[in-house]
Amino acid sequence: MSQLHTLAFTFFCAFALAASNLSTKCKCAPGDSCWPSFSDFSALNRTLGGRLIQALPPASVCYQDQPNYNATACDIVTTSWFNSKFHANDPISVGWPCWANNPCPPIFSNGTSVTGDPEAGGTGCRIGAYPVYAVNATEEQHIVAAVKFAKKWRIRLNVKSTGHSFLGRSTAFGSLSVWTHHMRGIEFHESFQPKSCMVNRTQAAVTIAAGETDRDVYAAAAEHDAIVVGGSNQDVGIVGWFTGGGHGPLSSTYGLGVDNVLSARIVTPDGSLRTVNPCFNSDLFWAIRGGGGGTFGVITSVTMRAHPTPKASRHELLLSSLNASDESSFWNIVADVMSEFPRLKKGGMQGYAIILPPASIPSWTMTWAFQVYDKPTGYIQTLIEPLLEKLNRINGTSILYTSSVQDYSNYFAMWDSNIGNEPVASAGLAMGSRLIPPEALTADPHRLARILQNVTAPIQGSPALLYANMVSNDNHNILNEVSTTPAWRDATLHLIVLEGFNDSYALSEAQPVFNRLTYERVALLKSLAPESGAYFNEADAFDPNWQYDFWGHNYPRLRQIKERYDPDSVLWCLSCVGSEEWAEDENGRLCRVPWATG
Repeated sequence: MSQLHTLAFTFFCAFALAASNLSTKCKCAPGDSCWPSFSDFSALNRTLGGRLIQALPPASVCYQDQPNYNATACDIVTTSWFNSKFHANDPISVGWPCWANNPCPPIFSNGTSVTGDPEAGGTGCRIGAYPVYAVNATEEQHIVAAVKFAKKWRIRLNVKSTGHSFLGRSTAFGSLSVWTHHMRGIEFHESFQPKSCMVNRTQAAVTIAAGETDRDVYAAAAEHDAIVVGGSNQDVGIVGWFTGGGHGPLSSTYGLGVDNVLSARIVTPDGSLRTVNPCFNSDLFWAIRGGGGGTFGVITSVTMRAHPTPKASRHELLLSSLNASDESSFWNIVADVMSEFPRLKKGGMQGYAIILPPASIPSWTMTWAFQVYDKPTGYIQTLIEPLLEKLNRINGTSILYTSSVQDYSNYFAMWDSNIGNEPVASAGLAMGSRLIPPEALTADPHRLARILQNVTAPIQGSPALLYANMVSNDNHNILNEVSTTPAWRDATLHLIVLEGFNDSYALSEAQPVFNRLTYERVALLKSLAPESGAYFNEADAFDPNWQYDFWGHNYPRLRQIKERYDPDSVLWCLSCVGSEEWAEDENGRLCRVPWATG
C-alpha cells in the first residue's frame, strides 16, 4: 500500500490545509487530528488481507502533474468514460461524476475534457467528493471490518456496487467506501424457506450476492426457465436497486423488487452480520424493502422469488410531430395518448416511454417499448387498436407514427434482444419524478397537456426530457409489508423529468438548475397528484418534502428503525432516512445540523 500512499499524497494534502477547528459534532475528515493515521489504515489493510485501496480518481492518469500520469492508460479512460461498465469496474468512480463535484474529468493532450470543456486541464485534478479509501470486499467479513473501522474512527462510510445512483448516493466526501462489485454468486433454489419461518409452502428463489447486476441475474435465471424481477438496465446492481423499491420491465405483473424479496443478509452499523426475513429481524427486513440503500446497513446478499418464465410480446411506437413550432398540438396528442394508459395497463401492458424535445432530434417525439406477458398471439394488437385508430385520424397531418409488435418465446430473449448500454457521465443531471394515478390522466386531458408542456418547456434555453414509465404494481394486499410509499399501489405512471447541465459545474454551480427543477418542473408534476409520492431511486434529491414524498406514512417508523440500528449515523446519504439531522458544509464535511452552519 506504500506506493499508493505516495501517489495519493497529492490529493490528501489539500484536505490538511483546509481542516481547522473540528467540532466533535462533525465526521472526521482527512487532515483532521482525529483522522486515522497511515498506520491505522495499514492495520485495517492487514485485517482485510490487502484489499484496502487508497483511492485515486480514474482520470488522474491524464494529468501530467500527477505522479501516476500515463498516456496509454489515459487513452483507455477517455474512450471508456461514457460506458457505465467502466465506472462500475473502478473502486470509486460513479456514473454521474457531478455528485463528486466532477473533480478530475478525463482530458485530451490539449487539456480539453471529453465533454468539451477547454479549461478542464487548467483546473486540474482533485479527489473532490470521491471516497479516499475503498474496501474491495469479496466476502462478508471484509464488510464487517470496514463498518467497524468507520464507526470506531467516526468517519463517513460509503457503499458502492456499480455507482449507478442518479442522486449521488454512491460517493461521499472524505469517506471509507465499501465496494461490493466483486461480491459475486447466484444460487438457484427449487424450494426455499426463510430462516425461522415455519411455513408449509416453499417456493423457487434465487440468492444473489451484492455485486451482481441485472444481466447476471436474468441470464442465470433463464438457465432454469425462470425470471427474477430486476431493473431495466443491464448494469444496475440488484441489491441497491431493490432497497429503493425497484421497478423494471416485469414489475407491473410480478411486483416491485421489494415485493419479491424473501430474505437478506446485512451488516448493520454496529458491525453485526444479520439475517433478515419476515420471521427474523422483521423490523429491519421491512425497512430495507423500500427504505433505501446506504441507510440501515450494507446488504451482502438477497434472496428473491423466482417465477416461471413467461412468453412476451413487445409493442414499439414512434410518434413524431410534423410541426416543431406547434408544441401545444403535440402535447394535446400526448395527453390524449396518456389517457389510454390506465386501460392499457389494466390489460397487462407495461414498460417505458420517453418524450424528447427538438433539441435532441428535429421535432418533438414520443417513443415507447411496452410489453405483455403470457398472452395469446394477437392480444397486444387488439389491446392497442383503439389508440391506433385515434392516431390514424391525424397521421400524416399533425404527426407521423410507426407501430410494430414482436413476439418472443420467453422474457430473457425479449430483454436480451433489445437492451443496450446506458450512456453515462456525459453531463450533469438534475432529476425529479412523481407517481401519477389514473384519474390524473383521464379527468382533464387539456389540463394534463398544459402541465406536461410547461414541465418540459425550455428555461433559460434548457428544455427537459420526460419519461413516462408504466411500471407500477397495484397489489394492495402487501401494502403494509414493505416500506415504499403507498402511492406506488395507486399509480399508473412513474413520470420523470430530466434536465442536464454543464459537466464542468460543481454542485454549487449547478444549484440554480436543481432549484428550478424543484420549484418549477417538479412542482408542476406534483400539481397533477398532490397527495401522491415519488420513487426514492429516481426522485428530486433536493425535494423539500422528501420524507412524505418518498415514504408517506411509513417515514416515522423508518426513522425509529434507523435510530435503533444506527444511532451514530455511521451511514448517511442525501435525502435518506435520518439524513435531516446532518448537513454537508461548503467543503463537503458532514456535521450535525446545529453545528453545520455555526
